[in-house]
Order: sequence, then structure tokens, then C-alpha cells
Amino acid sequence: MPAKAATKTRETAKRPRDRKETILRVATEHFLRDGYHRTSMVDIAARIGITSTALYRHFRNKEELLTRSVLDGIDEMLAGLEHATTLEHIIGHLAGSALDGRGLPALWQREMRYLSRDTRRMIMNHLVKTAERTRSAITAERPDLPAADGELIAWCLLSLFESVSHHEVSLPRDQYEALLRSLAYRVAYTDLPRGSAFDDREIAIEPVIPTPSQTDGASRRDQLLAAAAHLFSRHGYASVGIDDIGAMVGITGPSVYYHFRSKSDLLAEIIDRTADATETYTARALAEARDPADALELLLRYYLSFAFTHRDLVWVAVTELTHLPADVVANHRTRQRVGIMRWTHAVLAARPELDESAARIVAQAVVMIVNDIVRLPWLLRRHHIRDELFTVGMAAQAPAARAAIEV
Repeated sequence: MPAKAATKTRETAKRPRDRKETILRVATEHFLRDGYHRTSMVDIAARIGITSTALYRHFRNKEELLTRSVLDGIDEMLAGLEHATTLEHIIGHLAGSALDGRGLPALWQREMRYLSRDTRRMIMNHLVKTAERTRSAITAERPDLPAADGELIAWCLLSLFESVSHHEVSLPRDQYEALLRSLAYRVAYTDLPRGSAFDDREIAIEPVIPTPSQTDGASRRDQLLAAAAHLFSRHGYASVGIDDIGAMVGITGPSVYYHFRSKSDLLAEIIDRTADATETYTARALAEARDPADALELLLRYYLSFAFTHRDLVWVAVTELTHLPADVVANHRTRQRVGIMRWTHAVLAARPELDESAARIVAQAVVMIVNDIVRLPWLLRRHHIRDELFTVGMAAQAPAARAAIEV
């Protein structure tokens, strides 16, 4: 046997049969931790202990790896739904899939815009199909519920299950699934309001950064922050250049550097201001609350007001953090954790039957429902969407006696 052929035979014999699955798993872990643009094929190969040349035998490029990471998880979820015919079956399947594919929803939310248009369309079609199956099951159980209301509730349910990808809280598997099913049933059977679900107390949200349509009279610095937040939210940090940001406020790209040292500094200040604001409103809600259940209402009302006023900021904080230096990322993740723990302790005070881990899972679910829905334009056209999200959020987090808000 020629030497070259013998070498190839030895390499083939050494190659594990599950090499492709191992590459996908490691790539997904890197994408989640470091972000798509900060992960290289060399990083992935080194983690597995192979050369990048060997890696390219399985995947042509990094985009193909990301595509397969996302689509394989969605395909697996949809395959299970094919046999789920009732709301009980669908909720059970989605709860299990959320834990089996933990991290994948965060991956597609954060990185999907960097995939090809055809791949993005395919992912959205899969998600719409999942939402439609869920809506059909909800309206079958609740025949008096309008289809449009069932659609909103279905998307809220998907966001609830996606929320487990945005934290690392652990529970025994059976307890975790039971908690997710319980939360899902609360949401699925929410009676949506036909008017205001709020009391008369004023919730005042001061602007953190003006929106691009409200920058008249704002400082140039704030105009640039507004432009950057809008562009980062729409296109992703990596796809936006300094020239794009400058053009949006009528200056050249190099002129931006009179106000910010770098594009990274723009992103850092956007996330800083977002964190400052959420800390302020969290403290205000807890200080104004009359009792533990009222604290949950005020936390949700303040957060809804902030999210509807600053949709771009919310989404940038969710999706773009990994583009900052590691020490800055660590600091912001600590601030986010402290903030969600304050909400967690409010859930615990109102629902002492839960332990801290379960209470945090509840708080994260409520926040993620808001974060997701404010990014879906067809749902934002609903006349009472803010009141509806308030009612859904309270149904998920409140004590049983207050889970249904009378309006």
C-alpha cells in the first residue's frame, strides 16, 4: 500500500464516528459564550483537539456551523410537535425541548441576522409554524378565545420556554419541567383585558436615550447613541460601521470620534445607560410597593414602560453584549444578575411556596416575554398590547389568588 494511502487509512480509522456531532456541540458552546464573531474555526478545532483542516472536512465555513447549530435544534423541536395533538402534549414537549436544547434560542435570537437571507427565512418559518400549532391547541381548549388572542398567547408561551436559555439556574429535571408546565398553563389560560389593566398610579419613565425620531434638541452625543442603538438593534453590532452611525445624524464617520473613541465605546455606553435605568426603576418599584404582590405589579409595570419606550435598548442589551471586552461583559452580567435577583426576591416574598431557584426562573420568564414581544411588530399593532402583556406577566408570576387580574 502506498505511504499516502496508508496515512489516510490510519487517519480515517482514528476519526470518531460522532466527530460531526462533537464539532457542532463545541461550536454551539463557543458561539453562546463568546459570540459568533469572536469565535474562529481555529478556536473550535483546538478545543476538540484536531486541526482546522480536519474541521473543514466536515463544515465548509463558520456560517455553515452556525446554520446547522440553529436549524438542527429547531428541526428536532418541530419533529416532536408533529405528534403533539393537544395543548397538554404541546406544553409537555416544549418544556422538554427547552431543557434539552438549552441555549439554542439565545443563539438564534442573538446571531440569526448574520446568516443568509434564505436561512433566516427558514428559521422564521419554523418559529411561525410552532406558534401556529400552539395557537391551534390553545383555541381548541378555549373555543371562545379569538384566534388573534390565541396567537399572542402562543408567542408568549414560546418566549417563556426560550427564557431558560438566558440563564444557568438549575433544578432537578422533573421539578424544572413541572415548573415550566405550571407557568405555561397560567399563561395559556390568561383572560386578556379589553382595556387598561393598570390602576391610577403614574409610572413615569424618563428617556434614557432619545429615539431616532426624537433627537431634535438633543446633544450630538445623545443623537449618536440613539442612531447606534437603532442600527445595532436592527442589523447587529458587527454589521454596522462608524460611517453608518455618522450618516444617520448627518455627520461623517470620522467626526464620530470627536465624541466617542470607538464603536465599542458607543455600545458600552448604551448598555451602561440601560443598566442604570433598569436599576433605578427596579428600586423605585420596590420602594413604592404596598405589599409583596404589589411589588410584582410595579416591577412589571415599570419594566413594560421602559421596554415600550426603549425597544432598541432592550434588544441591544439582550443580543450585543458579547461584542464588548471580557471584563466589561463580566461586569454587566453581574449587574444583570443582581437586578434579576431583586425581582426574584420579590417573587419569593409573594410566593413563599417557591424556592429561590424556582422564583428566579419565574422572574426570568416574565422579563423574557416582554423582551420578545416588544420586538414582534405584528403583535405591537394590537390596541391594548401593553395591558395584555401586563396581564400575562402577572398571571405567570403572581400568587394564585392574584394570577388573574380583574379589569
